[in-house]
Amino acid sequence: MIDRLRKKFVRITMVSVIVVLVVLMGAINGFNYVNADRSASERLEILAANNGTFPGFAGVKDGLRPDSRDSSPSASGSTAAADDTGGETGEPPGGLAAQGGFAGNKNLSPETPYETRYFSVELHEDGSLGSVNTGKIAAVSTEEAVSMAKALAEKGKTSGYSGNYKYLAQSLSGGGTRYIFLDCTHDLEALRSFSLNCLLVSACGIAGVLALVLALSKRAIRPMAESYEKQKQFITNAGHEIKTPLTIIDSCTEVLEMEQGENKWTQGIRSQVKRLTALTQSLVSLTRMDEAGDRLAVENFSLSDTVRDALEPFGLLAESSGLTLSEDIQPDILYRGNEPALRQLCSILADNAVKYALPGSTISVSLKRRGKKVVLSASNQAEGLKKGNLEVLFDRFYRGDASRSSEKGGYGIGLSMAQSIVAAHGGVISAVSEDGKSLTITAQL
Repeated sequence: MIDRLRKKFVRITMVSVIVVLVVLMGAINGFNYVNADRSASERLEILAANNGTFPGFAGVKDGLRPDSRDSSPSASGSTAAADDTGGETGEPPGGLAAQGGFAGNKNLSPETPYETRYFSVELHEDGSLGSVNTGKIAAVSTEEAVSMAKALAEKGKTSGYSGNYKYLAQSLSGGGTRYIFLDCTHDLEALRSFSLNCLLVSACGIAGVLALVLALSKRAIRPMAESYEKQKQFITNAGHEIKTPLTIIDSCTEVLEMEQGENKWTQGIRSQVKRLTALTQSLVSLTRMDEAGDRLAVENFSLSDTVRDALEPFGLLAESSGLTLSEDIQPDILYRGNEPALRQLCSILADNAVKYALPGSTISVSLKRRGKKVVLSASNQAEGLKKGNLEVLFDRFYRGDASRSSEKGGYGIGLSMAQSIVAAHGGVISAVSEDGKSLTITAQL
């Protein structure tokens, strides 16, 4: 029980840490990507507004002139070299920030034209080539630029990414389209590198938190573990202490009946002594099951035969109560576990179904193997059920209707015992009502 609680505490803590890290890292990386994409879009808009180049960018400084590979095919098929800068030298009056619209834009600066790599391709309405400007990029040839533009024209796309290049399609006043491509390789590589670093740092952080949680989890749940151990010890001691006065009361009642004869008073005493004795035994058994946990003696046996044998007496009990017991047991299911405990589990489920089934209804008990799991389930029609999951039925001393439960002789401990047995075998048990008229209790082992 305590080990399961500790594992659950570790799982919840780690899931919480992972969720927080995923949200934080996702938000940071998303914010960086949005910023980089916005900056690229702004540069593309400036290029589009200035015929595919930065405004007033002469490209001449300290006597150096950038290589130009701009070309535009003429009617005769010849290609004339052109400088996309317009042949001017030096920066224009007022600087790039004034003429380029960079003022007030924190993502762009006067150095942006010198740092940016881009190219453009103009296509006529009939798809023929108009002009190509690859003077500001070395990684893309004229043929590659034309091929990229024509591919986008065939797809009809006007903006987006083509590999590491962000593009924008601009309609020309004289007809045709200009495709402007911006090299975003540096920005995208930086984003990928940052994302990988975030992943590595997060993995190290998760490993560190896991180590700390594992080291401190015992200390965190120690008060609860001590309280739980004291509770179990109290129930066990109280159970043993109560047995002696109950035995004495029963013996005294028997003597009274021998001397004065049996009457309604002695019958009442015997009935309540029997009930209290059964309740005490159930509490002690439940506590022992919780204490045993993973220390249960296990063996290989035929679970199919065990379930069939455990159901045999309940067939007669159901018949005497006007009920029908239907069995669907898959043969030859071998299982490694505690045979007496699983026999008791089957008896608890069958007894619960017989006690609370509607008169004249059918009780269904099935045992099936589903992959690596073994599923034992019991279904019966009942009154006063709520639709959905009914986990409250496994609470100790819970009884849906105290008056009817008293008539049935239940204590509200049986299903708690079933839950402990299933948990000791590493499984889960659930109670579900699909329609509010029938109850299905399913144990997955």
